[in-house]
Amino acid sequence: MQLKVWVGGLCAATLAACASGSGGAANNEPIRALLSADTMMFVSFDGDGDAAISAAEVDAGLAREFARADAGADGQLQPNEFQTWANLVLGGGQLGPYRLDFDRNVDNVITREEFDAELRARVRDYDENEDGALTRSELIRLVGQARPPAPRRQPAPSIGN
Repeated sequence: MQLKVWVGGLCAATLAACASGSGGAANNEPIRALLSADTMMFVSFDGDGDAAISAAEVDAGLAREFARADAGADGQLQPNEFQTWANLVLGGGQLGPYRLDFDRNVDNVITREEFDAELRARVRDYDENEDGALTRSELIRLVGQARPPAPRRQPAPSIGN
């Protein structure tokens, strides 16, 4: 019986520490952070292993990921192609970014331009010091300190559409 009370008290203390919010290392509480599904993909773009993702590595990574997603090799992603890619690369379609984040004109296909525009906007959102490269620390958000999504500019209409 005493063991159950002790374990129950330990669990309650642990939950209280986790629920207490900000504080982190200053008061010996654990630091909690968020890592988004898109950051897993961005980390994979680090081709030279220097723990930073340069603009050139972003370019190469975007080309590689679009080619991976475009199973039909027709230059556009159908909903099933996007879902297959999201399951593989992002860990599932429930984590985001979502298909409609890419398909802003809601025509049910994602072009290479739409794919690149969404992911480049996300790179800019993470690039806190605006140097064009992403470091590991820029990809992590502390719980309670996540920045709200930046407003996105709508792409200019294409001539002839």
